[in-house]
Amino acid sequence: MTGTETIMEQENVNGVKLTLKVNKRQNSPTSRQFTISYKNVDKSSLWPKMSLFLAIIFNITALIYVRISLTALLVIIIVFSVIVIFWVTHSVQSESLLVIPTVGIQSSIKYVCGKEDNFVPWSSIDDVIINEVIKLNRVLYYLTLLVKQHNQGATDSEAVKLIPLFKFTKPRLLMLERIYSELQSLLVDAQKEVAMGSGDKG
Repeated sequence: MTGTETIMEQENVNGVKLTLKVNKRQNSPTSRQFTISYKNVDKSSLWPKMSLFLAIIFNITALIYVRISLTALLVIIIVFSVIVIFWVTHSVQSESLLVIPTVGIQSSIKYVCGKEDNFVPWSSIDDVIINEVIKLNRVLYYLTLLVKQHNQGATDSEAVKLIPLFKFTKPRLLMLERIYSELQSLLVDAQKEVAMGSGDKG
């Protein structure tokens, strides 16, 4: 799938360099794919790998020179294995957002090992906002989808669910505004097409 791609680089709220890629596909000109990833993947992943390697060497050296029981050794191995598994399965590489008007929005989180996808149908999307969150002594911004949820009951009302996007890479406001403006234009254009279609039927 070929298309045009624009790139934006900026640090996130923690000072880590991020890259935003906006992909416009030729076979579907209205669709967009936004991908935020760490700019220097090799450099950013070097320290965790090095610390893991040093921890293994330190534990092996400690086991050689310190006499411990077999039970303590098994406990250390189990705890260490859990830490390694958690690191492999929860270390985020990138986050992406695929927007296909009138179909839906799919957010994806790519880990070192595996991927997690979340799809929201277009008919359930109410709006997209930039949400301001105060966390400790910092103000953080999250791009958030407002999703309509139909409540079965006497009132038969609709509730709104908030789905934050790019919550692991934590981009700054400028990068979020770039994604927000394109998302809003896609939402408005789709609403106009739906309104025109319903007007023609009437």
